Amino acid sequence: MLFTSWQFLLVFLPIALGGFVALQRRGSNELCVAWLLAASCVFYSYWSVAYFWLLAAAMTANFLAGRLIDNAHGRTRRLLFIVAICGNLALLGYYKYVDFFISTFADLTGVRVALLRVFLPLGISFFTFQKIAYISDIYVGKAKSGRFLDFALFVFFFPQLIAGPIVHHAEVMPQFRKLTTPAHMEEDARWTNYAVGFALLAIGLIKKVVVADNISPFVEPAFATARVGEVGFALAWQGALCYGVQLYFDFSGYSDMAIGLARLFGVRLPANFDSPYASLSIVEFWRRWHMTLSRFLRDYVYIPLGGNRRGETQRAVNLMATMLLGGLWHGANYTFVIWGGMHGLYLLIAHAWAQRAPWRLPPILARGLTLAAILVAWAPFRADSAGEAGVMMAGMFGLKGLRLDQIGFSPGGFVVAVALLIACIVLPNALQILRAYHPTLGPPAPAPRLAPQFFAWPSPAWAVFLAAGIVAVELFSWQTSEFLYFRF
Repeated sequence: MLFTSWQFLLVFLPIALGGFVALQRRGSNELCVAWLLAASCVFYSYWSVAYFWLLAAAMTANFLAGRLIDNAHGRTRRLLFIVAICGNLALLGYYKYVDFFISTFADLTGVRVALLRVFLPLGISFFTFQKIAYISDIYVGKAKSGRFLDFALFVFFFPQLIAGPIVHHAEVMPQFRKLTTPAHMEEDARWTNYAVGFALLAIGLIKKVVVADNISPFVEPAFATARVGEVGFALAWQGALCYGVQLYFDFSGYSDMAIGLARLFGVRLPANFDSPYASLSIVEFWRRWHMTLSRFLRDYVYIPLGGNRRGETQRAVNLMATMLLGGLWHGANYTFVIWGGMHGLYLLIAHAWAQRAPWRLPPILARGLTLAAILVAWAPFRADSAGEAGVMMAGMFGLKGLRLDQIGFSPGGFVVAVALLIACIVLPNALQILRAYHPTLGPPAPAPRLAPQFFAWPSPAWAVFLAAGIVAVELFSWQTSEFLYFRF
């Protein structure tokens, strides 16, 4: 059940929202939380009933582990923590990486071992990270185990269950206890939630269905050619540019929809995108791209490894290890390790430049180099194999010639991709447009630099835009595809 499907938009969402509103008016917090939990369970079960029970068992085990850790002391507390973390990692390792480990072992030893062909449960990477953060915070004393209903909803909450944002328990669990407070029950507050929620949902739908799904046909020719032969400069850059656009509008569209859907129920989620292609450095890019993943890797990997507290050499090791892990988190393939390693190297170069360079690059040059580096790294991220990634990058660096006549190259698709990338840089994002209504947790997004009056929502211009967008979604919905981050 995709957010873009008629089953979700016309059946599931009206029932879930209608039932929630009815129970909210009765003033029972427990019933509201239980209803959202039940709706979220139905949502995940629609994908797979078998894996729903796996997720439910893992959720219950983590809740009990948190409760035991909270009440334990000394060596027992540490042992329980280690067991809980290892259990979560073992579950993720089996379902996501067991075949990768088997194939790697076979490659290194020459011993042929049959792959298990384990089916990947949807969202396992996202909800595993959330549970690890919960257990870790209880262990170090940053959090206390709370109500079972709140924790269960934290794990299952359907807007962010499948593909994020990666939410922190301290951000949302307290909100679940306030769903029936006077501040949430006021008519103005509820209607603001509906207006902001549906606006973000509409913007996300437009991003996904109108932009991402229709730029994707220009991506595959380059990578398909790379699997069987050489890719020229033009086709390689068409593939990278179009994939960069597709991935951005696909994932940011999902994040907008997730934030909007949560807001319909009076829950604010953290921001996940802040116009990352406008970044002036790769360091800034990682503060703007998949912001909740960057936060998790910083707080639960980089800092525990020592961060930058033990000298430049150890910082470089910690940074590279964090980015390699971040790459592997995205998928069980050497291509993701390459992508993570490339970004780790980018970050090392950026830090060295910031510390030692006697001058700074002009903004337009800094932004151009940063975007070029990001697009080059998307090649292994999208490729099916390291060899395919190598062919793509060879083409992007001009090692195989310009080759404008190569099959699959579309000047029109190339131009459209460039125009959309420019739009990503100069136009405000959804959170900037709705900044007056605080659509996410944290401080509001900065005001739009371009035509702030036009992009101030609500306005007649935005009413027309959203109406046209919804019509466009209906026209293009027949070819809607699965979200790219569902495979992670």
